[in-house]
Amino acid sequence: MSLASCPICGSQDNINLLDLNCGNLDASSLYPRVRLTCCGGCGHGYNRLSPSEIAGLASYYNDEYAPTNLRSIVKTGDLPGSASEITHNRYEHLFKLLSPHLQKNASILDVGCAAGGFLDFLKARGYSRLYGVEPTTAYLEKARHGGYNVRVGHAEDLGFETDMFDALVIEQVMEHLIDPASAFKEAARVLKEGGVLCLGVPDASRYDDFYYFDFYWLLMREHIQHFTIRSLSRLASEHGFELIEYQQTALPLMGAAMIMPNLSACFRFKGPGRRENHAEAVPNPQIFKKYVDKESARLGVKRAQIETLTRDRKPVYVWGIGRECLYLFEAAGMKHCDVRGLIDLNPFKQQNATVQGMEISPPDILTHAPQQSVLIIGALAHEKDILRRLDALAYPGTVLALTSAGS
Repeated sequence: MSLASCPICGSQDNINLLDLNCGNLDASSLYPRVRLTCCGGCGHGYNRLSPSEIAGLASYYNDEYAPTNLRSIVKTGDLPGSASEITHNRYEHLFKLLSPHLQKNASILDVGCAAGGFLDFLKARGYSRLYGVEPTTAYLEKARHGGYNVRVGHAEDLGFETDMFDALVIEQVMEHLIDPASAFKEAARVLKEGGVLCLGVPDASRYDDFYYFDFYWLLMREHIQHFTIRSLSRLASEHGFELIEYQQTALPLMGAAMIMPNLSACFRFKGPGRRENHAEAVPNPQIFKKYVDKESARLGVKRAQIETLTRDRKPVYVWGIGRECLYLFEAAGMKHCDVRGLIDLNPFKQQNATVQGMEISPPDILTHAPQQSVLIIGALAHEKDILRRLDALAYPGTVLALTSAGS
């Protein structure tokens, strides 16, 4: 299977909007280039992927994504399924949309339940017939400790009986899927007629309204599909669902600076073959083009800053080895700098990851940093903490926060 045609309408009439090298950890199975496409048939946005890139995603989730997040939970508290304030607020918004359509004895399946956080949330509000599906084994064991019936599975293959559930929750999952139509088909199978499907996805129509870092909503390469309410509703209607209501919110992900535009929608399952009529979508690449053009201009500024560092042959250290840093290495040319050290507090990265053959180290490598060196902050979410630690280390060089919002 490949993503060369639109996963919603099947059209191969593509409008190619971006080909961006986002960088990678060495030996990563995550695809390095984002090729953003707008369907010329229905206007849906998605990342074009080859069969080999699709195959690499499964191992990425288990071998990199889950271990990195699990090893950082003590420091961040933001693992999906944790009880952090940010996660709790997201659950509150979701529950407000879903609860008017639930009876107290409703059977509810959380698809992509991670560590079971939303199941805990529902249990605390009196719901007892709670089930989960989770493909990542590291998360699965944590969810089972809550006593729920959680099975290994995917949105496209839930592994539960037909007509079993009153409600399905698929929160921040649909954008990850290669074939979202299969997920709707499977939801229709396990839902009772009249049951409710509650979905939450990033809202692509508002990417441009919430800057965090250049191309950030595309640097999250696990997000393959870029939905708007129109494209989501069209896909739902093809499988017997009607839109009940939806809401557009802006919710923090890892602190006040990182605000994700969110789209949540509730659909009623009317039964197999009950396809809703919908207006034909008009392709609108401008939704994505405006975002791409603005972020490309920001990338140009960063390239100029890094070219100066390269020309002046400044010794460079980088603290925070994640999406932003890897993007700066490839797209902005930081790989051409005189990089003396890569720093990250995450033990999994220190023990298992390298970038262009360079190991990732703890901060004590800065003890002998030369005064003329430059430290680039490569993780916006941790910028304040990094600055505090640099003060404690009495780092003698210059600090350059290329990740700062609006730069």
